[in-house]
Amino acid sequence: MVPPKFTDERSSPLALPQPIDLRDVAELAEAADRVVERFVRVYSALLPGVEVHHIGATAMPFGHTKGDVDLNLRVRAPDFTTVADVLRRTCRVAQPENWTDSFASFACDGYELPLGVQLTQAGSESDFLLELRDRLRSDSALLRRYDDCKLAAAPRGAEEYWRAKDAFLSNVLRRSREQSSDRPQNH
Repeated sequence: MVPPKFTDERSSPLALPQPIDLRDVAELAEAADRVVERFVRVYSALLPGVEVHHIGATAMPFGHTKGDVDLNLRVRAPDFTTVADVLRRTCRVAQPENWTDSFASFACDGYELPLGVQLTQAGSESDFLLELRDRLRSDSALLRRYDDCKLAAAPRGAEEYWRAKDAFLSNVLRRSREQSSDRPQNH
């Protein structure tokens, strides 16, 4: 019998996935706040009129994080390309395979904690990050289930961690939109 070949994120034969190290968000709350404040201070002059929102685990009242800070920059459609160009010059492009005409992501160096910036066009199909953040913040039981999902997936490595989070959040977003469409519309 031939033993199975395990692969990690780099697809090395026989290598096991490296577990994701998670930290309690309370340990990083003050540092995360400083990262957000510094980003706003630095970029407010470069990107006037851009909405900056702290999202992700460090924006939650409790839970676990990989130790990074996530921001959502929301812009009007006509400003999307200009803002993306500024961020290209000042940060690194991240996950270009996920980019669309209304979504782009960046990693910004030089901060106390790793900083990820998600640029979205307000009102587009990519503009759901605040909805997810607010849904998790408003429902502590849901946030607890999300955190449990992350804690369970973290030992299985980055790919499984991402898949588990994506499946959970996609389901939350789908249910939230179904509930919204079931509500009577006021005209």
